[in-house]
Amino acid sequence: MGTQTTYSTGKKSNSLSASESRWGYGLIAPMMIGFAIFFLIALGASFVLSFTKWDLLNAPVFNGLDNYRKVFGDPKFRTALFNTFAIAVPNVILRVGIAMGLAVALNSKIAFRTFYRIVFFLPVLTMPVATATIWKWVFDPKYGPVNGFLRQAGVEGPSWLFHQNTAIFAVVVVLLWSGVGYDMIIFLAGLQAIPRDYYEASSLDGASGWQQFRDITVPLLTPTTFFLSVIAVIGSLQVFDLVYVMTRLDTSNRLPTLVYYIYNLGFEQRQMGYAIAVAWVLLALILGFTFVQFRMQRRWVHYQ
Repeated sequence: MGTQTTYSTGKKSNSLSASESRWGYGLIAPMMIGFAIFFLIALGASFVLSFTKWDLLNAPVFNGLDNYRKVFGDPKFRTALFNTFAIAVPNVILRVGIAMGLAVALNSKIAFRTFYRIVFFLPVLTMPVATATIWKWVFDPKYGPVNGFLRQAGVEGPSWLFHQNTAIFAVVVVLLWSGVGYDMIIFLAGLQAIPRDYYEASSLDGASGWQQFRDITVPLLTPTTFFLSVIAVIGSLQVFDLVYVMTRLDTSNRLPTLVYYIYNLGFEQRQMGYAIAVAWVLLALILGFTFVQFRMQRRWVHYQ
């Protein structure tokens, strides 16, 4: 009897598990179908189209590796690549550094710290196009407040968005303004996960505030720093909306980045096959940098 009861219970459990599995698959089916149609199939189709010459009006014509050979000899691609890295490098370094500093400051017992947290996070909620439009006016050489302030100080400000070097500076400033708040919130979560016992024990040993920051805060924040650095690199290499709105003056763009160059090739010049090939090169760059970051984390990321 005992054996029969056990068998019966096990059979019922297996039946219930199969029923739960069917319900689970049924619930995730719409998302998985959408993922397959709008991502996996589209991804495969784009890879095939990257080996074609396609102007959006006529049927694609297979041209082998011509698009990829053209990419590495294209001076406009090299210019866009340089601009992208010129924006990405300072943005990633400064964004992570400033966000960590703000998080440490706003994690202390200062007055109105909740208000300051809200103020620094608000730009994250602003739509990128609206942000770019406002900052384009801020950097306007005639009517913008930046040059207005410089004129009051007796300095003639440059045409910020008309020249490559100053346009890079302006775009990086806006990227920092709109992105530091997000990183700050993530760092705050990381700081609050560090046990207070570490700081209390180090205080008893006579450690200064700087020593606590160097030997406790920074090492225990490395997982958070690693995550945010990966996200910052990926986002910086895909900058488009700010560049499109801020540096597109008249009919030309003064600071084309890789994503803007892809847009220009595909939708303005109707070289869609070549544009898709450039997009796959960008994807390879992003995957390469991400892979390197994951490999390097073993040397500097400390998990509790």
